[in-house]
Amino acid sequence: MILVRYVLKELIGPFLAALFGITFLFVVDFLVKILDNVLSKGLPASTVLEIFVLNLAWMLSLSIPMAVLVACLMAFGRLSGDHEITAVKAAGVSPLSLMRPVMLVALLVTVLMILFNNWILPEANHRSVELMNAVSRKKPHVFIDAGRLITQFPDVQLWVNRIDPVSGVLYGIQVYELEKKGAPRVVYADSATLDYVDNGATLMFRMRSGETHIVDPDKPESYFRIRFFSQDLAMQNVDDRLERRSRSYRSDREMPVEMMMDVVNEARAKYDTVSLLARDKRLAPLISTKNMVIGDSIVPRDAAGGNPLDSVQRRRSLQRIRMQEISALRNTERLWGRMEAEQKRAAQYLVEIHKKFSTSFACFIFVLIGAPLGIMARKGGIGTGIIYSLAFFVIYWICLIGGENLADRLIISPELAMWASNIIIGAFGIFITIAMVRDRFTGDSKFFRAMRAIGRKFRSIGRVHA
Repeated sequence: MILVRYVLKELIGPFLAALFGITFLFVVDFLVKILDNVLSKGLPASTVLEIFVLNLAWMLSLSIPMAVLVACLMAFGRLSGDHEITAVKAAGVSPLSLMRPVMLVALLVTVLMILFNNWILPEANHRSVELMNAVSRKKPHVFIDAGRLITQFPDVQLWVNRIDPVSGVLYGIQVYELEKKGAPRVVYADSATLDYVDNGATLMFRMRSGETHIVDPDKPESYFRIRFFSQDLAMQNVDDRLERRSRSYRSDREMPVEMMMDVVNEARAKYDTVSLLARDKRLAPLISTKNMVIGDSIVPRDAAGGNPLDSVQRRRSLQRIRMQEISALRNTERLWGRMEAEQKRAAQYLVEIHKKFSTSFACFIFVLIGAPLGIMARKGGIGTGIIYSLAFFVIYWICLIGGENLADRLIISPELAMWASNIIIGAFGIFITIAMVRDRFTGDSKFFRAMRAIGRKFRSIGRVHA
């Protein structure tokens, strides 16, 4: 029992350090992406803190499994480097006995991560999206970027070719005012400036030297082109308040497993319905054509003289059959497209369901990798942890992201896509665990020499770029 407490105590420090370090990297990357837009809104500190806390959920869902791997590598590497593993072996205790309590703790963390990913993470994602939508409605002009279609304004879409970084003047303007009926009204302008009016409740878009193109919704054949030297466009409902609105729609990353299974069952039911519809619509024309061919009704014979119909009637009969076949083919293609869309929708949500479990179970898988590697490397420390962790992180996430893309395209099943990385790394972990127990190879083997050579190569590249 003393040995168990000692090993677990050795893991706490590296785990917390790795968790803080990895999460800090995610936080920095996140802040770099949104800091400019958030700060330009003049938001209170409490709102900025809420944005950070809500997005901290997805960061922890990724950093906790990674921290488990780093902690196992560093802790067991230190025990091996200080010859404490050798002392344990001399006392007749197998290194596997040191791994068992860590594996039990990893199973507990896995269960907690499943609950976290299924309940806390989706709700945090949902509230984060609602909050960011509210932020985007507050002074949305800060989201105007050159070379990107802007859709934050209600009923208006905007395109800007270039923005002067000093004066803020916009050049190469295209405005699409979405009408309730008919085609949108399109406005082209050489340049434009932005001003707030009505105490910040309205954004005035002051355009210079342009044209307005309008199609009459009641008479589509009537088209108007109006040239102007100066024209103002008021963007309504653009105020300076942070107005939060409830959002009933949830994406797959904002749903727990129960809600996603409802979507999967709905998609499967629609697939079955469309499949029956496709069979009925496709079989009827085929049977009709078959009967016409068998009965020789394509080129019927005259009942009195027994002569075939003239060439004009023959062509019309064949053309009618051809049009029936084309119509049946188009119906089949449309129905097949609907069936494939429902299959992809079901696969997309099944991928997210299995991802919640597979990424949580990675905590246990990384113990199978980290502990034996740390013991056999015989060289603990943060360098060893970082080198080995990066290698397995890259392998794990390549398998996970690649599998997700393949599953979304219906190439492989969602189950295989999300669990392949765990299976591959878990199998390797079992192999090196057995090798560690049997003392098949040590830290001076070719495998570890190659890993250390790769680590030295990365460090030398880092020094060159530094």
